[in-house]
Amino acid sequence: MKSTKTMTNLAEPSLGPTRLAAIGMDQRQRNALHMIFSSRCNKRYVLTEEASSEICILDLDSFGGDQKWKEFRERHPDSPLILVSINSLEISDRHTLFVQKPIPVERLIAAIETHRRNLVTVDTDSEPAIEDIHCNDIKPIPGEVRVRRKAVSTRRAALLMSESQEQVFVGTSPDIDPEDPDHVDKIFYKPEHYLQGLAQQALNQAVRYNQNINIQGPWPEITLDIVSNKIWVSASDKQLRPYSTMPDTTLEVQLNPVMTDWTPPVDATEHSFQSFIWQLALWASRGRIPAGTNIHQPIYLRRWPNFTRLIITPYAMPIAALWAEQPRSLLDTASALNIPQRYVFAFYSAANAVQLAGETRRAVDTLIAPPAIRRSKLRGLFGSLLDRLRGGKKDHE
Repeated sequence: MKSTKTMTNLAEPSLGPTRLAAIGMDQRQRNALHMIFSSRCNKRYVLTEEASSEICILDLDSFGGDQKWKEFRERHPDSPLILVSINSLEISDRHTLFVQKPIPVERLIAAIETHRRNLVTVDTDSEPAIEDIHCNDIKPIPGEVRVRRKAVSTRRAALLMSESQEQVFVGTSPDIDPEDPDHVDKIFYKPEHYLQGLAQQALNQAVRYNQNINIQGPWPEITLDIVSNKIWVSASDKQLRPYSTMPDTTLEVQLNPVMTDWTPPVDATEHSFQSFIWQLALWASRGRIPAGTNIHQPIYLRRWPNFTRLIITPYAMPIAALWAEQPRSLLDTASALNIPQRYVFAFYSAANAVQLAGETRRAVDTLIAPPAIRRSKLRGLFGSLLDRLRGGKKDHE
């Protein structure tokens, strides 16, 4: 006996909020849409199940996304559908619209409104035009203007870094064209080929075996003291830096256990584990990022850096503030703050080296594009930064 597929239409349109279903999305992604619809769009749209929805949004990047699309069209041949995917797609079906991820909120709203106006049973004369419909992310707030093409400075909140210091820690590389493979290749470095990578390896070994470790190589003595959580270096920064900026100086080195009753040399300088590796990462990267980093993947901040004990590169705190609020890609961060890419790359390399920042892995973090930054928002961010520097707020996870 042959089985038959039932073809149905979605629910009839109503004069209330537009009902949308999210297909192929996990609960975090649904929550992100719900937050946008309820708090940013004045509850004009609500999420519901497919059977009671008027419009469906389908994530092609979910497991079996193409098959879900095919099955949806078998069930609802003429029903309005919005496809989302990180990959671009040409659509010939007049009942289907496409929005590329990460989704700009205004593009999603425009797609929803296009479908709403095409719903045959809606009294279009009583419906407001698309251009009159605004979500809070789209409609300008009176008295506010978007950020002008002028870089935001960290220098009010941090000590000035001289031009020569900037070259040492950030380099001088110009911005890259992300579409040019030759440009992209130039922004990567391999931490394992530098003293940075060796220090990270030594720290992992010290923690794993709960023992002091001496990094023996062509440089002055470097010892990790697991008891005091300090790194002792028998050299000044000026003496150590040449060994930190040259690749492959670590080819003939040894990580040697040190007795627990070890005492640091009289001439040694102490560093915290985090501040030392942070500094080595800045020296090694000089405005580059670790090989394998996806420049288009949003970056998250695990916790707020203790800037009072770290080298503060230009724009470090605005970058951290953006990532703490919402993950953003490295390129989007530079664009949002209107700053040279090398400042973002340098900060990421240092923060990533001490495990304070990394690439997002959750689907929800790449679903919705972050909103544009407004002047009042930046004032709020810098207010928070100043509070932190004054000790008004505690660091949190």
